[in-house]
Amino acid sequence: MNLFSDIQNYILFLRQNGYYVSFSDFSDNFHPFTEKFLQHEVHLHSVCSYLKSNPNTIGLCQQNKSKLSKCKIRHCVYSCCYAGVEEYVFPIYNENKRIICVHISGYRDNLKRSVRLKEKTQCLCTPIFEELYQQLSYEKPSQKTVLAFIKPLEYMIKQLYLNCLEDTKTKTPQNAVYLKCLQYINNNFMNDISAGSIAQHLGYSTSYIRAIFKKESGVSLQNKINDIRLENSAFLLKNSSMNVTDIAFNCGFTDSNYFSTIFKKKYGASPLAYRKIENNY
Repeated sequence: MNLFSDIQNYILFLRQNGYYVSFSDFSDNFHPFTEKFLQHEVHLHSVCSYLKSNPNTIGLCQQNKSKLSKCKIRHCVYSCCYAGVEEYVFPIYNENKRIICVHISGYRDNLKRSVRLKEKTQCLCTPIFEELYQQLSYEKPSQKTVLAFIKPLEYMIKQLYLNCLEDTKTKTPQNAVYLKCLQYINNNFMNDISAGSIAQHLGYSTSYIRAIFKKESGVSLQNKINDIRLENSAFLLKNSSMNVTDIAFNCGFTDSNYFSTIFKKKYGASPLAYRKIENNY
Protein backbone atom coordinates (compact mmCIF):
# COMPACT_ATOMS: atom_id res chain seq x y z
CA MET A 1 0.00 0.00 0.00
CA ASN A 2 2.92 2.34 0.71
CA LEU A 3 4.14 1.93 -2.87
CA PHE A 4 0.77 2.87 -4.29
CA SER A 5 0.67 5.89 -1.95
CA ASP A 6 4.01 6.94 -3.43
CA ILE A 7 2.50 6.60 -6.92
CA GLN A 8 -0.50 8.71 -5.97
CA ASN A 9 1.68 11.39 -4.38
CA TYR A 10 3.85 11.52 -7.48
CA ILE A 11 0.79 11.87 -9.72
CA LEU A 12 -0.43 14.73 -7.50
CA PHE A 13 3.00 16.37 -7.75
CA LEU A 14 2.93 16.14 -11.55
CA ARG A 15 -0.59 17.53 -11.76
CA GLN A 16 0.33 20.43 -9.49
CA ASN A 17 3.11 21.21 -11.93
CA GLY A 18 0.77 21.27 -14.90
CA TYR A 19 1.13 17.71 -16.19
CA TYR A 20 -2.24 15.97 -16.41
CA VAL A 21 -1.53 12.30 -15.82
CA SER A 22 -4.05 9.52 -16.32
CA PHE A 23 -3.96 5.76 -16.96
CA SER A 24 -5.60 3.34 -19.36
CA ASP A 25 -5.38 -0.27 -20.53
CA PHE A 26 -4.46 -1.71 -17.12
CA SER A 27 -7.22 -4.36 -17.00
CA ASP A 28 -6.76 -6.60 -13.93
CA ASN A 29 -2.99 -6.31 -13.84
CA PHE A 30 -2.96 -4.53 -10.49
CA HIS A 31 -5.46 -6.40 -8.34
CA PRO A 32 -6.14 -5.47 -5.52
CA PHE A 33 -5.38 -1.86 -6.61
CA THR A 34 -7.70 -1.82 -9.62
CA GLU A 35 -10.19 0.46 -7.88
CA LYS A 36 -7.40 2.93 -7.08
CA PHE A 37 -6.23 2.98 -10.69
CA LEU A 38 -9.79 3.58 -11.90
CA GLN A 39 -9.73 6.87 -9.99
CA HIS A 40 -6.96 8.03 -12.32
CA GLU A 41 -8.44 6.75 -15.58
CA VAL A 42 -10.59 9.75 -16.46
CA HIS A 43 -9.18 12.66 -18.47
CA LEU A 44 -10.12 15.60 -16.29
CA HIS A 45 -9.90 18.49 -18.77
CA SER A 46 -13.06 20.54 -19.06
CA VAL A 47 -13.31 19.87 -22.80
CA CYS A 48 -13.19 16.10 -22.12
CA SER A 49 -15.92 16.39 -19.47
CA TYR A 50 -18.05 18.30 -21.96
CA LEU A 51 -17.55 15.74 -24.74
CA LYS A 52 -18.60 12.90 -22.44
CA SER A 53 -21.85 14.69 -21.57
CA ASN A 54 -22.66 16.02 -25.03
CA PRO A 55 -25.41 13.81 -26.59
CA ASN A 56 -23.65 13.75 -29.98
CA THR A 57 -20.29 12.60 -28.63
CA ILE A 58 -21.25 10.33 -25.72
CA GLY A 59 -19.39 7.05 -26.01
CA LEU A 60 -16.74 8.25 -28.46
CA CYS A 61 -14.10 8.61 -25.74
CA GLN A 62 -14.66 4.99 -24.71
CA GLN A 63 -14.36 3.88 -28.34
CA ASN A 64 -11.08 5.76 -28.53
CA LYS A 65 -9.78 3.89 -25.45
CA SER A 66 -10.80 0.56 -27.01
CA LYS A 67 -8.80 1.37 -30.14
CA LEU A 68 -5.75 2.21 -28.04
CA SER A 69 -5.94 -1.12 -26.19
CA LYS A 70 -5.63 -2.89 -29.56
CA CYS A 71 -2.81 -0.66 -30.80
CA LYS A 72 0.56 -2.33 -30.22
CA ILE A 73 2.67 0.74 -29.43
CA ARG A 74 6.04 -0.02 -27.83
CA HIS A 75 7.41 3.46 -27.14
CA CYS A 76 6.24 6.92 -26.13
CA VAL A 77 4.18 8.57 -28.87
CA TYR A 78 2.55 11.98 -29.32
CA SER A 79 -0.91 11.69 -30.80
CA CYS A 80 -4.48 12.93 -30.39
CA CYS A 81 -7.97 11.61 -29.74
CA TYR A 82 -10.99 11.75 -32.06
CA ALA A 83 -11.68 15.36 -30.91
CA GLY A 84 -8.18 16.67 -31.51
CA VAL A 85 -7.06 16.73 -27.85
CA GLU A 86 -3.34 15.98 -27.99
CA GLU A 87 -1.36 13.86 -25.56
CA TYR A 88 1.71 11.78 -24.95
CA VAL A 89 1.00 8.08 -24.51
CA PHE A 90 3.66 6.08 -22.69
CA PRO A 91 3.18 2.27 -22.64
CA ILE A 92 4.78 0.40 -19.75
CA TYR A 93 5.86 -3.20 -20.32
CA ASN A 94 6.97 -5.97 -18.04
CA GLU A 95 9.06 -8.22 -20.27
CA ASN A 96 6.81 -8.49 -23.37
CA LYS A 97 3.49 -7.77 -21.68
CA ARG A 98 2.02 -4.28 -21.75
CA ILE A 99 0.67 -3.69 -18.26
CA ILE A 100 -0.57 -0.08 -18.49
CA CYS A 101 -0.51 3.10 -20.56
CA VAL A 102 0.32 6.47 -19.01
CA HIS A 103 -1.19 9.58 -20.60
CA ILE A 104 0.12 13.16 -20.36
CA SER A 105 -2.66 15.12 -21.99
CA GLY A 106 -4.19 18.55 -22.48
CA TYR A 107 -2.50 20.02 -25.56
CA ARG A 108 -3.67 21.41 -28.89
CA ASP A 109 -2.67 22.69 -32.34
CA ASN A 110 0.68 20.90 -32.59
CA LEU A 111 -0.51 18.28 -35.10
CA LYS A 112 -2.22 18.91 -38.43
CA ARG A 113 -4.40 15.87 -37.78
CA SER A 114 -5.63 17.25 -34.46
CA VAL A 115 -6.75 20.49 -36.12
CA ARG A 116 -8.79 18.54 -38.67
CA LEU A 117 -10.34 16.30 -36.02
CA LYS A 118 -11.18 19.25 -33.80
CA GLU A 119 -13.01 20.98 -36.67
CA LYS A 120 -14.91 17.78 -37.44
CA THR A 121 -15.93 17.33 -33.79
CA GLN A 122 -16.95 20.97 -33.51
CA CYS A 123 -19.83 20.28 -35.92
CA LEU A 124 -21.30 17.89 -33.32
CA CYS A 125 -21.04 20.34 -30.43
CA THR A 126 -22.47 23.56 -29.05
CA PRO A 127 -20.33 26.74 -29.13
CA ILE A 128 -18.89 26.03 -25.66
CA PHE A 129 -16.70 23.30 -27.19
CA GLU A 130 -14.53 25.89 -28.93
CA GLU A 131 -14.18 27.89 -25.71
CA LEU A 132 -13.16 24.83 -23.71
CA TYR A 133 -10.83 23.58 -26.42
CA GLN A 134 -8.94 26.88 -26.38
CA GLN A 135 -8.24 26.33 -22.68
CA LEU A 136 -5.93 23.45 -23.63
CA SER A 137 -2.25 24.34 -23.77
CA TYR A 138 -0.49 25.07 -27.05
CA GLU A 139 2.90 24.63 -25.37
CA LYS A 140 3.54 20.93 -25.03
CA PRO A 141 6.61 19.65 -23.17
CA SER A 142 9.35 18.00 -25.19
CA GLN A 143 9.43 14.23 -25.33
CA LYS A 144 12.77 14.36 -23.51
CA THR A 145 11.11 16.21 -20.62
CA VAL A 146 8.20 13.76 -20.53
CA LEU A 147 10.48 10.73 -20.49
CA ALA A 148 12.51 12.26 -17.65
CA PHE A 149 9.55 12.59 -15.27
CA ILE A 150 7.75 9.44 -16.44
CA LYS A 151 10.72 7.18 -15.66
CA PRO A 152 10.30 7.29 -11.85
CA LEU A 153 6.60 6.54 -12.31
CA GLU A 154 7.47 3.64 -14.61
CA TYR A 155 9.79 2.10 -12.01
CA MET A 156 7.16 2.36 -9.27
CA ILE A 157 4.37 0.94 -11.45
CA LYS A 158 6.47 -2.02 -12.60
CA GLN A 159 7.38 -2.83 -9.01
CA LEU A 160 3.73 -2.59 -7.96
CA TYR A 161 2.84 -4.98 -10.80
CA LEU A 162 5.45 -7.49 -9.60
CA ASN A 163 4.14 -7.18 -6.06
CA CYS A 164 0.61 -7.85 -7.29
CA LEU A 165 1.78 -11.01 -9.05
CA GLU A 166 2.91 -12.31 -5.67
CA ASP A 167 -0.29 -11.32 -3.89
CA THR A 168 -2.19 -14.43 -2.81
CA LYS A 169 -5.54 -12.67 -2.49
CA THR A 170 -7.97 -13.94 -5.09
CA LYS A 171 -10.56 -11.74 -6.75
CA THR A 172 -14.06 -12.98 -5.98
CA PRO A 173 -16.85 -12.94 -8.59
CA GLN A 174 -18.59 -10.28 -6.47
CA ASN A 175 -15.48 -8.10 -6.52
CA ALA A 176 -15.27 -8.45 -10.29
CA VAL A 177 -18.86 -7.18 -10.64
CA TYR A 178 -18.09 -4.32 -8.25
CA LEU A 179 -15.09 -3.24 -10.35
CA LYS A 180 -17.20 -3.36 -13.50
CA CYS A 181 -19.67 -1.04 -11.75
CA LEU A 182 -16.88 1.38 -10.89
CA GLN A 183 -15.58 1.25 -14.45
CA TYR A 184 -19.02 2.11 -15.78
CA ILE A 185 -19.47 4.96 -13.26
CA ASN A 186 -16.07 6.46 -14.09
CA ASN A 187 -16.88 6.36 -17.80
CA ASN A 188 -20.41 7.73 -17.42
CA PHE A 189 -20.67 9.86 -14.26
CA MET A 190 -21.28 12.96 -16.40
CA ASN A 191 -24.48 11.41 -17.76
CA ASP A 192 -27.80 10.33 -16.25
CA ILE A 193 -26.87 7.03 -14.61
CA SER A 194 -28.53 5.02 -11.86
CA ALA A 195 -28.49 1.58 -10.29
CA GLY A 196 -30.99 0.54 -12.97
CA SER A 197 -28.89 1.69 -15.92
CA ILE A 198 -25.75 0.09 -14.46
CA ALA A 199 -27.60 -3.17 -13.81
CA GLN A 200 -28.98 -3.20 -17.35
CA HIS A 201 -25.53 -2.53 -18.82
CA LEU A 202 -23.92 -5.35 -16.83
CA GLY A 203 -26.80 -7.79 -17.16
CA TYR A 204 -27.75 -8.12 -13.49
CA SER A 205 -30.76 -7.15 -11.40
CA THR A 206 -30.82 -3.71 -9.75
CA SER A 207 -31.12 -5.23 -6.27
CA TYR A 208 -28.06 -7.44 -6.89
CA ILE A 209 -25.98 -4.49 -8.06
CA ARG A 210 -26.97 -2.42 -5.02
CA ALA A 211 -26.18 -5.31 -2.64
CA ILE A 212 -22.79 -6.07 -4.22
CA PHE A 213 -21.81 -2.43 -4.20
CA LYS A 214 -22.74 -1.95 -0.57
CA LYS A 215 -20.89 -5.11 0.45
CA GLU A 216 -17.69 -4.31 -1.45
CA SER A 217 -17.45 -0.57 -0.76
CA GLY A 218 -19.39 0.01 2.45
CA VAL A 219 -21.31 2.90 0.88
CA SER A 220 -24.41 3.12 -1.26
CA LEU A 221 -24.16 3.18 -5.03
CA GLN A 222 -25.67 6.67 -5.25
CA ASN A 223 -23.23 8.04 -2.67
CA LYS A 224 -20.33 6.68 -4.70
CA ILE A 225 -21.69 8.21 -7.90
CA ASN A 226 -22.00 11.56 -6.15
CA ASP A 227 -18.49 11.28 -4.70
CA ILE A 228 -16.98 10.67 -8.15
CA ARG A 229 -18.97 13.56 -9.59
CA LEU A 230 -17.87 15.87 -6.77
CA GLU A 231 -14.21 14.91 -7.10
CA ASN A 232 -14.28 15.73 -10.79
CA SER A 233 -16.18 18.97 -10.24
CA ALA A 234 -13.59 20.04 -7.64
CA PHE A 235 -10.84 19.45 -10.20
CA LEU A 236 -12.67 21.56 -12.79
CA LEU A 237 -13.28 24.37 -10.30
CA LYS A 238 -9.57 24.51 -9.61
CA ASN A 239 -8.25 23.97 -13.13
CA SER A 240 -10.74 25.55 -15.52
CA SER A 241 -12.66 28.78 -16.03
CA MET A 242 -16.03 27.05 -16.52
CA ASN A 243 -18.84 28.59 -14.48
CA VAL A 244 -20.36 26.63 -11.61
CA THR A 245 -23.57 25.76 -13.45
CA ASP A 246 -21.71 24.34 -16.45
CA ILE A 247 -19.42 22.34 -14.17
CA ALA A 248 -22.42 20.92 -12.32
CA PHE A 249 -24.12 19.82 -15.55
CA ASN A 250 -20.89 18.48 -17.09
CA CYS A 251 -20.32 16.34 -13.99
CA GLY A 252 -23.78 14.80 -14.06
CA PHE A 253 -25.77 17.07 -11.72
CA THR A 254 -29.07 18.26 -13.17
CA ASP A 255 -29.74 20.74 -10.35
CA SER A 256 -27.03 23.33 -9.65
CA ASN A 257 -28.52 24.19 -6.25
CA TYR A 258 -28.37 20.54 -5.16
CA PHE A 259 -24.81 20.39 -6.48
CA SER A 260 -23.80 23.41 -4.40
CA THR A 261 -25.43 21.95 -1.28
CA ILE A 262 -23.67 18.56 -1.38
CA PHE A 263 -20.41 20.13 -2.58
CA LYS A 264 -20.33 22.33 0.53
CA LYS A 265 -21.16 19.33 2.70
CA LYS A 266 -18.17 17.40 1.30
CA TYR A 267 -15.58 20.19 1.00
CA GLY A 268 -16.72 22.65 3.67
CA ALA A 269 -17.13 25.52 1.20
CA SER A 270 -19.44 26.49 -1.65
CA PRO A 271 -18.13 25.84 -5.18
CA LEU A 272 -17.25 29.53 -5.69
CA ALA A 273 -15.54 29.78 -2.30
CA TYR A 274 -13.62 26.57 -3.00
CA ARG A 275 -12.40 27.97 -6.32
CA LYS A 276 -11.17 31.16 -4.63
CA ILE A 277 -9.43 29.23 -1.84
CA GLU A 278 -7.72 26.75 -4.21
CA ASN A 279 -6.55 29.47 -6.61
CA ASN A 280 -5.48 31.86 -3.82
CA TYR A 281 -7.77 34.67 -4.91
